[in-house]
Amino acid sequence: MERPHQRPRFRFLVHRDRAEVTSLLEQGLTMDGTPCVGSVSQAHAWIHVRAEARHFWSPTLDLMLEETEADEPEQGTWLRGRFAPHPSVWSMFMFIYAVLGLLATLAAMYGFAQITLAEPPWAFGGTAAGVALIGFVYGATFIGQGLGAEQMTEIRLFLDRTVGPGPEAVQSPQPDQ
Repeated sequence: MERPHQRPRFRFLVHRDRAEVTSLLEQGLTMDGTPCVGSVSQAHAWIHVRAEARHFWSPTLDLMLEETEADEPEQGTWLRGRFAPHPSVWSMFMFIYAVLGLLATLAAMYGFAQITLAEPPWAFGGTAAGVALIGFVYGATFIGQGLGAEQMTEIRLFLDRTVGPGPEAVQSPQPDQ
């Protein structure tokens, strides 16, 4: 069984050139009744659920479009996708990690200073608490991923219906790490 990833990734090959894939994505995002919205450029797309269905844990799909090399046996466009929370939510989690890490480090430094001064090193409790809180925040990301799993599936189904994979697509043997 594969362990869960904090920001799941996938990769597959569609037997179309990048311009056609870009055009299909743009058409799919502007169709009436589509569950997704986003933006598309030449080699990149951001896809997420509509605003009325969006919540704190709603995922976004960061999609890179890469044309195959001339010497590759299969020709077309590689779609490399990464699901992640909205960038503001991701930034908030990174900020929380940084603050907790800094506080745990400062507590450890104070604890070592207490040892040097032959005082009881009670500040190491702050280090343990900081590490425990970092673990809690890390676990919360997987809870959020579970809460957003239905929308992740919705976005992936939109992508599959719009550009592939279909029977002509080639799945990557290993997900990108």
